Amino acid sequence: MAHKISFVITTRDESLSVLESTIDGLLATSAGRPRDIVVVDDGSAIPVQVARPEVRVVRHEMPIGVPQSRRHGLSVASGDVLVWMDAHMSFAPDWLDHMMAQVDSGALLCTAWWDYELTRPLCWGADFIWRHERNYAAGYCPGFDLRHRTTFPGDGAVEVPMVIGACYMMLRESYERVGGFSPFFRVWGKADQDLSIRSWIAGLGVKCVTGAGVGHLSRKKFPYPVRWADIEFNQLAMIRTVFEEETVAAIEELLQPLPVGVQTWLAQTDFGDFRGLVRSSRRTSDAEFFRRFVPDAPACLIKAECGARAQDRVARQVETVERET
Repeated sequence: MAHKISFVITTRDESLSVLESTIDGLLATSAGRPRDIVVVDDGSAIPVQVARPEVRVVRHEMPIGVPQSRRHGLSVASGDVLVWMDAHMSFAPDWLDHMMAQVDSGALLCTAWWDYELTRPLCWGADFIWRHERNYAAGYCPGFDLRHRTTFPGDGAVEVPMVIGACYMMLRESYERVGGFSPFFRVWGKADQDLSIRSWIAGLGVKCVTGAGVGHLSRKKFPYPVRWADIEFNQLAMIRTVFEEETVAAIEELLQPLPVGVQTWLAQTDFGDFRGLVRSSRRTSDAEFFRRFVPDAPACLIKAECGARAQDRVARQVETVERET
């Protein structure tokens, strides 16, 4: 029996003509396959109205952000193959054939990232890199960042550290195994890193399907506000739900000082249930992940040493407080 494919497009204050072009491209390149298309309108100032067959629009009256919109859209879609993307994409005629040939591997898949006009490829997945400093003016915060893979890696489905390019595919079974999009993430930021890490730690892997050409309309700024505090909170939510306690303690020490707003949101959030779900799918250790995919991270993370030291330090501080009281 053929897979049914669910396409989920998230949009907020997107140009209607660009969104309709994305939808028309999907309808044309997926013709003849069982499918549904869900457009999640995340609180656009002008409500999205799309008159296209097999397209359902779900509207949020108040914006909840890209990760939560994707999580919602995928939860109401009915396919056993899930595809999620931005609202400003273009598609080579055979992109879906290439992707569907690889989906039964169970891995998290991304397409090759092409320019919007589909004249040239820009990258094939991305590498994790580690930032040691907080420099918003330069466009980064400490912790996990990425570097595009701009050298063609070969034909087929090639393992990459993380997805990039805004068009991704996964079996529903695999998506649910890793927990799907984090229920905690705000507005935008770190979602590709988060889902990629969880896919590797769960033993599913991440691959770029190099023959699947999908274009992405690049823009200099978002059509909605994105704050560094949201991005930093998302990173901490990722760290607290994905890694072991020793690693969490070590990384959080490296990320200090945290913005006050982030500290407040963390104190108000219970990550326990989702953390338990993620832990239940674990197949590899934190140290193995860092050695393989983040070799420029602090040596203590790669050697699995500084987490224990950080926990010892916290334990000593607790003992001191108890003695003083």
